[in-house]
Amino acid sequence: MKRLLLRLLLLAVSTAVFLGLAEWGFRIFGPRPDHGALYYADADFLEVDLNTPDGQARALKVLEQVPDAPRFRMNFKPGVTVHLCYRGMEGRDHFDDHGCVEFVINARGIRDREELCEPKPPGQRRVLCLGDSTTVGWGVPLETTWVRGMERNLRSEDDAIRTVNCGAAGAQCPDEYLHGLQHRFAAFEPDVVLVTLCPNDLLPVNGGMAQFNVEAQKRAMAPVPAWAGWSDFLTRTIRVARRADTLRLPPERDVVAELLALRPDEYPINGPREMGDIYWQSGNPQRSLLGIHAWCQERGIPFGVALWPFLQQLDSREAHPLVELHDLVGTFCEEHEIPYLDLLDVFVGQEPSALWLTPKDMHGNPEAHALTVPAYSAFVRALLADH
Repeated sequence: MKRLLLRLLLLAVSTAVFLGLAEWGFRIFGPRPDHGALYYADADFLEVDLNTPDGQARALKVLEQVPDAPRFRMNFKPGVTVHLCYRGMEGRDHFDDHGCVEFVINARGIRDREELCEPKPPGQRRVLCLGDSTTVGWGVPLETTWVRGMERNLRSEDDAIRTVNCGAAGAQCPDEYLHGLQHRFAAFEPDVVLVTLCPNDLLPVNGGMAQFNVEAQKRAMAPVPAWAGWSDFLTRTIRVARRADTLRLPPERDVVAELLALRPDEYPINGPREMGDIYWQSGNPQRSLLGIHAWCQERGIPFGVALWPFLQQLDSREAHPLVELHDLVGTFCEEHEIPYLDLLDVFVGQEPSALWLTPKDMHGNPEAHALTVPAYSAFVRALLADH
């Protein structure tokens, strides 16, 4: 009996020591609650925090309103340098020692080379790339974006080709792409126009660059059991485990149909609801794409559409929660004879988390951009052949 009690005592002591060491290690080496969280900084790496007077003053130095846009929209001022920064990412991967990625904006307000602001030289052919964050290269160096990678690929056969990155340049929705093309980006004298859409251009999704399982999110936010309250390690471990399935949606749910059935007053807050009725069910994206198509046809310029998927549930094409949206856009483009590139097929079979910028930002990292370059290059090469 004494031997049993001694063993139980040793087990309890060793368990306590293990948990203590584990918590110590988790506190030192484990991710902070804000690990991977985004913030903005100016050219001097001073944070642009809109909640402080200093941050607001810095924002006014680098931002300006886009004139006559379909809705209120801000853009970086021409000629400024800003930084997208991620907490806890200092010196890791492609981030600099501040955990940042530099955005240098040229004289025409886009994240690209200054030379493109000059009149197009004789013989040069330009591919105008319209889109939002996945086009501009959100959180990745300019040279690692798919736009620049595609240019290198195309120039290996024809050095006269240049890509023009108009991503997220005060235009982040299909009607804004049309407006930007008509009033701003036509000055680049394109020979091809390529629009890259994301699901958040087309549907009122509830989570940035992913569609979250709302029920799983609620479970993840629920209070942890009372017995874990004494330990930050146990509390955080339970929360991490609960979050594991927030990006997996039940296969029996028709997520796209659910989102298409929503009224504007039912859209998720913090983004979609403020945007209004601009999504696929309103017909706004379809009209805008047809407007770009008509603009290009009048000038004899080839036009193509690509759709970049949310990087989640990539086990197979059928397993992706928004595959019906990809098919919907494909059918629309086919009906109107618009060349279409579905990038979901490029990512199928990949581990989603290996393609994210950070655990809190599911935009594509440089590896994700690189995966798309062969498909983009072949697609645009075919468009150029028609011009």
